[in-house]
Amino acid sequence: MKKLIPLLLIVGLCFTFISTSAQTPSAQEKSVSGAWVSQDGKEFTMMNNGFFSSVSADSAGVWNQTHAGSYTIDNANTITFKVLYSSFPDHIGALNTVEYNIKDGAITMKWFKKLVDAKGVDITAQVPKDTQTTYVRAKK
Repeated sequence: MKKLIPLLLIVGLCFTFISTSAQTPSAQEKSVSGAWVSQDGKEFTMMNNGFFSSVSADSAGVWNQTHAGSYTIDNANTITFKVLYSSFPDHIGALNTVEYNIKDGAITMKWFKKLVDAKGVDITAQVPKDTQTTYVRAKK
């Protein structure tokens, strides 16, 4: 229960931030904005107006992995996420640039095009290659 309270706080803050944002989104922004769930059902991500929040289950199925922060759409197919909040303190401040593709209502993220840790060190060579996750829009 103690781990659930910070998780709920982060998700609540994310909803508050998203609902109070007043910038006009670009066409690329509109295409990625929304709530997304991974095809395996183990990750839920929201993106809106330069802010993201995600929560995922660990290998035991416990929903305790959280990340939230800002993102910028770099060009037509890359996004850079900046981790501002995380259940992993050493991830706070990290920059993760990913390639993405939107097709048939799904978004596929190809992870770790570039990964800079919280200390500013490029650790891209240390992470798995060809890792990707496909998400579909979350339904009511």
